[in-house]
Amino acid sequence: MARLPTATRRQGGLTLIELLISMAIGLMVLGALLVVYLGSRAAYRSSDSLARVQESGRFAIEFIAQDSRMSGFMGCLSRSLTTDNLLNLTANPPVTFSASADGIRGFDGSSAASIALWTNPTAATATPITRAGSSDVLTVRRTGGTAVGLRVTPPSASTWAEGVGGTVTLRHNAVGLRNSDVVVLGNCEQGVVLRVTNNPAATGIGDFPTVIEYKAAGAGSDGTQGNVTTVPDASRVAFTSASRAEVIRFVDVSYFIGLNAAGRPSLFRAAGGAVEELVDNIEDMDIVYGVDTTLPDADGTIDAYLRADQVADWSRVVSARISLLVVGPEDNVATDRQTYTFREMSGDGVADVQTAADRRLRHVFTTTVSLRNRVL
Repeated sequence: MARLPTATRRQGGLTLIELLISMAIGLMVLGALLVVYLGSRAAYRSSDSLARVQESGRFAIEFIAQDSRMSGFMGCLSRSLTTDNLLNLTANPPVTFSASADGIRGFDGSSAASIALWTNPTAATATPITRAGSSDVLTVRRTGGTAVGLRVTPPSASTWAEGVGGTVTLRHNAVGLRNSDVVVLGNCEQGVVLRVTNNPAATGIGDFPTVIEYKAAGAGSDGTQGNVTTVPDASRVAFTSASRAEVIRFVDVSYFIGLNAAGRPSLFRAAGGAVEELVDNIEDMDIVYGVDTTLPDADGTIDAYLRADQVADWSRVVSARISLLVVGPEDNVATDRQTYTFREMSGDGVADVQTAADRRLRHVFTTTVSLRNRVL
């Protein structure tokens, strides 16, 4: 009986040709799986980066818009505040506020003269935060938190002495007023801005009489801060519990884009001597202001949108258009460097087209905020 050639005999294993074919098929399958994996990973990175951009943009816009809407709010007197009945006591160091006209102030980052007017609140700290690029800065001034009335039983009244200062007895201090806090004392007829110069104890809500002092000195870490105690009419700081006067905290808030500890741009908020990082990967901020230029009397209608360095009279600003450039957390996500329109620098009133320096995802978020205490 004839025997089969050795090269074609099977002895329970694969021939060399079969082995090569199997390896080729296996490599093709692995390659296909790798392509699917890389595609899925790229899609996941893109979706995750886009979700982070959208989330950061929404949070950042909401933070700024909420404060901006309330700019100039001083209680029921907000719409009719004047320098005659508000800043009779100028806090020391001074509070830059002369009625609702100073409720908002912007600083244009692309103008050296404009941004120089803004004082970086982190300059004196151990780890100062550097402002990012040519980003704008927005400062909002208003009252915030819960108001506390004067003690009713027995009836109380604020005191005042020329050259010394005064006191007022509140129902309680559940709101946690502290030394050096700036507050507004007033009702719907008049009000004054004061700096607390004593150390009132925190209390619960109820009948916990709390004396707040606003003297010439006593506030701050060294006790040298206080109030200017010369006023043209002392009766302007005389309030009784029957007048329904209240004390509410004054807030001076600045929003700016700075570099965090990782060297990435973030939205920061500075208020009450403290600076906090709100949202990371906010690369730039650009704000233009809706100005009522009608003369001689404003009619509440926006006639032009101007940069901060173009606004001559901030009392005529009735809205703010806020734009934020938000960047994704990872590089090499976009297929190419993105182009986007952001910031008007050519003087034609139209935002310029810019090209990203890397392949991170970017998106411009824009909102227009009406300043409620300015609208007629």
